[in-house]
Amino acid sequence: MAVSKPHEPARPPVLPAAELRLSDSVREQLWFGDEDPARTALEASRSLAAALSSAMGLKPFPAVAQRAITLLSDPETPLRKVREALEKDPAITAGLLRIANSAAYRPRQPLSSVEEAVQRLGSRHVLEIVTCVAAMGLFKDAKGVGLPLRDHCSRVGALTRVLAAEWHQRTADSPFLCGLLHDLGKLLLIQVSSIDYRTLDPKALTQPDEAFVHERALLGYDHAVLGGHVLDAWKLPASVAEVVAWHHQPGRAYERGGEVGLGVSLVRLANLIDYQMRREPAVNEAFIAALAQDGAAQYAGYSEAVLCAMWPKLKQAADEMLSAIGS
Repeated sequence: MAVSKPHEPARPPVLPAAELRLSDSVREQLWFGDEDPARTALEASRSLAAALSSAMGLKPFPAVAQRAITLLSDPETPLRKVREALEKDPAITAGLLRIANSAAYRPRQPLSSVEEAVQRLGSRHVLEIVTCVAAMGLFKDAKGVGLPLRDHCSRVGALTRVLAAEWHQRTADSPFLCGLLHDLGKLLLIQVSSIDYRTLDPKALTQPDEAFVHERALLGYDHAVLGGHVLDAWKLPASVAEVVAWHHQPGRAYERGGEVGLGVSLVRLANLIDYQMRREPAVNEAFIAALAQDGAAQYAGYSEAVLCAMWPKLKQAADEMLSAIGS
């Protein structure tokens, strides 16, 4: 697909009627999942393999972070070994402490070392933060449409965590990672030049549940499925990969229930909140009233009153996470 010249505004393609009908069909079909999920998984796997082999600049998941994650997964690991592993990459250690001290994690006193972070937050939360720093570090050179997308991932990660921690959804598995990595597939698609988002309808970048329809029509799969495959290859928790893969298939996720259903509802709720916050940071009662009627809010049990009361804390967490990860 041709890319517009730098001095010209990007022009969205004019889709013929047949492709418009395809988009409508894709949107309806994916609410509950593919008719043939095995075929879609195979397409995504093949495309990912081809993209990775041709993307010279795409880096593997950092070895230092992977080693630290392995150590943190074992509750018997001495803290000294975790610290020694992370000291080999000062950037990951610094990022860990910045995020651990942000509003999303709300320590009562500032954390100044890896040992303190593990002792007071717990191995699971430190593992999440290390994964976050390593994953976002792969896209630290993001520019163009990739930069606001990377920022969006940071904010949604914080919002998902606060939604889970501040209400009654503490059983959600790794909500921070699910939110942070939900659009990993988009960042990968940009990096490997599989799709130029600037040529799509502007709504694809400014409204939720829009980009994946165009991706399906153009590529045969979407960023959610692609992201799920990458997270599985990185050996992240299966529930995180599944939430990411299904966050545009809410009907399918809610039918599944459990950690996946709850995770998808939290990510979708955080996603809607972030799009609104970027348009209007202050509380908008009409938006919150509509949000409370959304399937994600109803599935997770968030009332209009609760969402309204949480808004200032959500805003603070999103802003601080963006600063901690770095825009």
